[in-house]
Amino acid sequence: MPPEKILFATDLSCRCDRALDRAAELAREWKARLVVCHALEAPPPVIDAPSWRRPLEPKEIVWQRIYADLSEPGMVDVEVIVERGEPAPLVLDTAARLGCELIVTGVARDETLGRVLLGTTVESVVRRSKVPVLVVKARARRPYRDVMVASDFSEGSRKALVTALAMYPTARLSVFHAYQVLCEGFVDDKMSARSSAEHQARLDGQAFLADTPVPAVQRVPLLCEYGTPVALLSELMQTGRVDLVVAGTRGRGRVAELLLGSIAQQLLADVPGDVMVVPQAR
Repeated sequence: MPPEKILFATDLSCRCDRALDRAAELAREWKARLVVCHALEAPPPVIDAPSWRRPLEPKEIVWQRIYADLSEPGMVDVEVIVERGEPAPLVLDTAARLGCELIVTGVARDETLGRVLLGTTVESVVRRSKVPVLVVKARARRPYRDVMVASDFSEGSRKALVTALAMYPTARLSVFHAYQVLCEGFVDDKMSARSSAEHQARLDGQAFLADTPVPAVQRVPLLCEYGTPVALLSELMQTGRVDLVVAGTRGRGRVAELLLGSIAQQLLADVPGDVMVVPQAR
């Protein structure tokens, strides 16, 4: 089942506009409540003035900003949470306390050649979250239609696939696996070695899908390509054939946090589009 509560983490900057649009679009599609979470890091100002000259409460300011930015505000059930504290712990604690099943956030800034800077808050949330985190980079021009699950056929990848199937049941969903040849530089017949590696990858992928609870009415194609996953998925997304990349973490607890620093973090930084990271059950 799709999430019933979505947490949108925002610092109210223009970089969060795309993430807000996507979070609102998902909330409308799933008929879910949208929880907007904003952290106030500065201490409250001391104001010695009549009440009618005092500024609005921070929560009211955030609500007005969010309401003004929503394209169809009346179509989304919105709850605003504004508290003082460090952003990442506040986001994670709020998501756990309110039972939010998805966290949506933007990026710190775009850099040259399509690479993005996630920022310490987003990195911390992705590493420590117990629920999927959707990092939005692209404009929400339409619902997700083509979803690609990056897979190494691990249990973390299985959790990512099952989660994607539940969240996006009407999308065209595929499993992507990038294979390489071990010590290819020392292999004489490279074409034969690649052909053998591809054959093994497809066998492993078919076994992976057979052991994954996929709805009978849903067909999940398997795409195996030679190369590195980040480069291949970036190229696929640039062609417009993929709206969303889904990736899982490997391991549990602190191990999952450390392992995120490889493929999943590269996908978040380098893939020119939206990426959802699904933590393995802890």
